[in-house]
Amino acid sequence: MTKSNNKKANLTYLSLLIFVGLVVAPLVLCGCGRKRVNREHSNKVSDEFEYLTRRIKVHCPGNRNLSRKETEQDLDELEWLLENRYSYLKLKGIGYKAALDSIRCSLGDGISRGTLALQLMKFIALFGDGHSRVGDPSLKWMCSGYLPFIIEQSKGKLVSFKEDRSDFVDPNFPFLRALDGLPVNTWLEAAGQFVARGSPQFLRYQSIRHLRFIEVLRKELGLKDKGSIQIELESIDGSRTRTIELPLAQTRPLYGFWPRPQKEIKSVEDIQVETGILPHNIGYLRIITCLDEPKFLGSLIEAMKQLKNTDGLIVDVRSNGGGSRAPLRVLLPFFISEEEPAQVLNIAAYRLGHRKDILDARWLYPENWQGWSKAEKEAISKVAENFKPQWTLPQNEFSQWHYLVLTHLKQSDYFYYDRPVIILMNTTNYSATDIFLGAFITRPNVTLMGTPSGGGSGRYQSYRLRHSLIKIHLSSMASFQPNGKLYDGNGIQPDVFIEPIPTDFIGKTDSILQTAIQRLQKKDG
Repeated sequence: MTKSNNKKANLTYLSLLIFVGLVVAPLVLCGCGRKRVNREHSNKVSDEFEYLTRRIKVHCPGNRNLSRKETEQDLDELEWLLENRYSYLKLKGIGYKAALDSIRCSLGDGISRGTLALQLMKFIALFGDGHSRVGDPSLKWMCSGYLPFIIEQSKGKLVSFKEDRSDFVDPNFPFLRALDGLPVNTWLEAAGQFVARGSPQFLRYQSIRHLRFIEVLRKELGLKDKGSIQIELESIDGSRTRTIELPLAQTRPLYGFWPRPQKEIKSVEDIQVETGILPHNIGYLRIITCLDEPKFLGSLIEAMKQLKNTDGLIVDVRSNGGGSRAPLRVLLPFFISEEEPAQVLNIAAYRLGHRKDILDARWLYPENWQGWSKAEKEAISKVAENFKPQWTLPQNEFSQWHYLVLTHLKQSDYFYYDRPVIILMNTTNYSATDIFLGAFITRPNVTLMGTPSGGGSGRYQSYRLRHSLIKIHLSSMASFQPNGKLYDGNGIQPDVFIEPIPTDFIGKTDSILQTAIQRLQKKDG
């Protein structure tokens, strides 16, 4: 075959891939036969949802214009998905029909894909479920300029520092007061419209991170685009301020894992369990993400063997945003004694309409599952008898209850670690890490230290709307702690609340780790 023919063949193959990605893949993602609701729609904008009708012009990949008919059909398809697949539709009593009808009233003759995506981001955020969102296009694709620094929170104030964390934006003025002459709270309110109204800590944390998308937020606030940003900074004691102008960044600033891992992470293969022994024979175990790779899980067991004879242990999960529950299943049995009964750690139910094994990947099984041991059955029966969920699930819309249960493992690699343990946590913790923290908080010798976790455990499924090809993530399960509290909207509260100080964010200090060390030293003494 000639080079010319090779090129044509490659182009044909590429065209086929594009076709599969744009046409076939959305059908697979949806898995619902392209069903849509069929009802009468209001032709009035609800006062409550008027802000959803705001049309912001943005540029993003695949940003084509949609006709009114195409958009109305996509909205009807989304409504069907909400009513037949979404687990948290009725949690907060959102008037979703009025909200969708308000968006309809803003369509005119049509709308661009990016503008519609922004409206749907705000709409889905109403339900308070962080797993449910617009996945594509995302805000990061709608900007060509970003804030040239990153931001964290310390004692209610925002700390601004360089992306590489080498220093504050201004060492003498670490706190951020205003952007383009507007108070930071004004910007946070604008950013918060795109963030799930879940737990208060999740909403604020994500709103702070959304400040990076300054171009979209400027349009939301009716400000003019420009290639720079004016920022007002405040000194540590609050007595002085300074205003400076900075050029926007051309790429989105990244937060990354913090504190920084021992090894630079360029791919999943670089992620590893970090372990060591600190002064006074205190063990240290860092889990920066929750992988289910056999090598990663095996290294957790090896780490515990190395730390077996320590006098105390610090488990650091700060910046761990979730992943798999496998690390919990591997690690927790080290902290359950042989005499203890099996531990029920999570109770959930999936929204009917999904496949029956959808919760298997979360190791959640119904009470009549054949794989339970006698001890596990007894534990489930005892918990089920007294379980009172914070939210009563809508009748005939959910499966029976499913349970995550763990117990002490009688295997040669396992032993019972009975010394004091402190787990370092923060609001980055979410999803599988929420479950991790919720499991460990029940352990008698474990203290959770830091700031509350985000709160989320929805097991989302993905769908693409037929015409706009907007990807939508929607949670499929309602997930509870054994005490009845929902993970979504609550998160896990630390036993000891402690926030980072500004210098922690640039690596000059780690005040939370030092506090944990001192606490274990006192217990040892």
